[in-house]
Amino acid sequence: MKSLRFPLLALCLVLLATSCTTFKASGLAYAPAGTKYTVLGDFHTTIWVNEFLGSSGGAKLLNLSADATEGPIQAAIAKEVEAKGGTGAINVTIVHQASFVNLLLNGFTGAIYAPSTVIISGTVIK
Repeated sequence: MKSLRFPLLALCLVLLATSCTTFKASGLAYAPAGTKYTVLGDFHTTIWVNEFLGSSGGAKLLNLSADATEGPIQAAIAKEVEAKGGTGAINVTIVHQASFVNLLLNGFTGAIYAPSTVIISGTVIK
């Protein structure tokens, strides 16, 4: 049994190190379609998302926190639009990712705690 411990530990570490996950959606709009607008500037923001019962940046078991990113993403975009005095955002890119540290925390808690990072960028319009 001792002879299998080191190879299994090494395999787990390799899987953790190579399994950082990323989801990207781009070209999204947070504005009424078909209206004329003026570009006010670009924004780039990062938010930390705390999810539970699943993998970091991936699927959630039982869907207890599957929509945990929806509210914070909408709030972050609205905050950026308001800060620039705009009425909407276009060319929005959302990248949902889990870093090596996020995956370590997820593994350490047995997939109970699933932290991840969401990077949001886009163009504010009026």
